[in-house]
Amino acid sequence: MDKIPEGVRNYLMEAYELAGKWSLPNQRGNYENSQAVPMKTVAVIGGGTMGRGIAMAFCLAGFKTILKELNQETIQICKKELEITYAREKVFKRLNDEKIEKLRTTLTITDDFDTLSDCDLIVEAVFEEMKLKKTLFAKLDNICKSTCIFGTNTSSLDLDDMSSVLRDPTKVVGIHFFNPANIIRMVEVVYGSKTSSKAVATAVEACRAIKKLPVLVGNCPAFVFNRLLTMYTLQSQKLLFQYGYLPHQVDKIVTNFGFLMGPLTVSDMNGLDVVEKLKTENGWPITEFERVMWAQKRYGRKTHKGFYKYDLKTHKKENDMEMEQLIRDLSSKAQPNIQILNDQDVINFLLYPMVNEGFLCIEEGIIDRENLIDIMFILGFGWPVPTGGPMMFGRQQGIEKVANTLVHWNSLEPEDRIFMVSDTLRSINEKNLSAKL
Repeated sequence: MDKIPEGVRNYLMEAYELAGKWSLPNQRGNYENSQAVPMKTVAVIGGGTMGRGIAMAFCLAGFKTILKELNQETIQICKKELEITYAREKVFKRLNDEKIEKLRTTLTITDDFDTLSDCDLIVEAVFEEMKLKKTLFAKLDNICKSTCIFGTNTSSLDLDDMSSVLRDPTKVVGIHFFNPANIIRMVEVVYGSKTSSKAVATAVEACRAIKKLPVLVGNCPAFVFNRLLTMYTLQSQKLLFQYGYLPHQVDKIVTNFGFLMGPLTVSDMNGLDVVEKLKTENGWPITEFERVMWAQKRYGRKTHKGFYKYDLKTHKKENDMEMEQLIRDLSSKAQPNIQILNDQDVINFLLYPMVNEGFLCIEEGIIDRENLIDIMFILGFGWPVPTGGPMMFGRQQGIEKVANTLVHWNSLEPEDRIFMVSDTLRSINEKNLSAKL
């Protein structure tokens, strides 16, 4: 932390404090006048990667924790994967024998819905499918006590639609963890049009209990974090299929900038099947590049091939000649309008749209402050701390330069949603033009 500029440190500390002073719109409640539901028993539904991590966090924090799985077969898979996680976390010294024993002996893994009847908080972490989540909540509504708060780990779906199946839709709140959920210290707490301040207060208190920072955001497709992350991910793919960069070249430029991992390595780690499900479920545009990758089951590490290939035994990442040939084939036909000449142009191409998306989120009332966006990416994504996060990066670059560049890109690619310029940046651009006249 010694190398962090004082201005950046103060900016992030202010964000940390502001995150605790949450408020719902239209005087629906805030951190001062809202009480959380007392929590003793927490259940997590879905024993996949996210669900396991969430359950571990609650269990280690001292809650009576239930991990609900589908059936006995998936329970055995879940237990096996947990043991793999325990072993890995022990190697990294994030877990010791005492904590592992606590997890083994006190984390209840079951396929019995009736065990959830006395829960105070339930966090669902099932597949990102609206129909599945609504069916689940409708079932829980008939099992759980009336005071139980329903949290959803959805990363993109509409909370209002999801909560519509409940007798009391005010009890649904988004509790969006980041992968790996037992490690990353950031949680996006999402409110819908009916979410009560009690539900938000409960989500916030639960996050604090497991030593994570909750940041409150509004309900919209992909919320805040994934809206910005989508810009970054899509731009990184354009560098491949439009400009002919290879995955390791893009990743190297980004790690040289200060990120721990490049965007293509991150995509492989998170799983391209997640992107396929998100885009399919939400009806978002799909590129030809994505169609080919999905058809070839290039879902990343889990299928041993994505942007890179992975050794079946060691899981070591290697450059993939087949992927590189696909990139050459597609990029040879592309005629991009935006010019990229050097590494800094690559960084700007990746990050300027994130700055713009952040301003769009603020203008839409989805989040209040720039530094709340930034602390989400510092804690939730490993953003290089000296630059302060995407929004501060834009300020450091010179917000006039960012505005002028995006307006220019928008003129070259007017149909591309990524370059839809925020009112904030367009206003700055117009002032610059007026000043020159």
